[in-house]
Amino acid sequence: MSTEIPTGLRQARTLSILFGVFLILNALRDLTGVWPRWKATEVTWPVLLQLSGYFYILVGSYLLLPWKKLMHSPRWAWAWGLLTLLCVMFAFAMITEVMAKNYIAQSAGLKAKPPVFQAILLFAALAQPPITFFLRRPDLLD
Repeated sequence: MSTEIPTGLRQARTLSILFGVFLILNALRDLTGVWPRWKATEVTWPVLLQLSGYFYILVGSYLLLPWKKLMHSPRWAWAWGLLTLLCVMFAFAMITEVMAKNYIAQSAGLKAKPPVFQAILLFAALAQPPITFFLRRPDLLD
């Protein structure tokens, strides 16, 4: 059994870090009001938008944890379980956002745009638990 981490997995971890930074910057953009994703006239619950911004910062920060150091920690299973939960919650948030945008477009008599951006974020988030798991157990990739 080889415990050497394959190059593709190291590259995936680098992309995970970039994804975490992107989530943090995107959330900060929303929280500061610079080029927001939602029009102020469409939002009836601005508190939820703020909470989603803080949640994205939490998920992005959690992706930036030093998983290589956590690999040999007895707390790794708990950390990985929380990562999985956060990623599933993030996917749920993306689906909820798409549903909200469809509802807003439908009430305005328009057709909603395809949710390409949310789909990319959803699948990127769902890829994080397997990447982290296989960093710890690269021998299971074969």
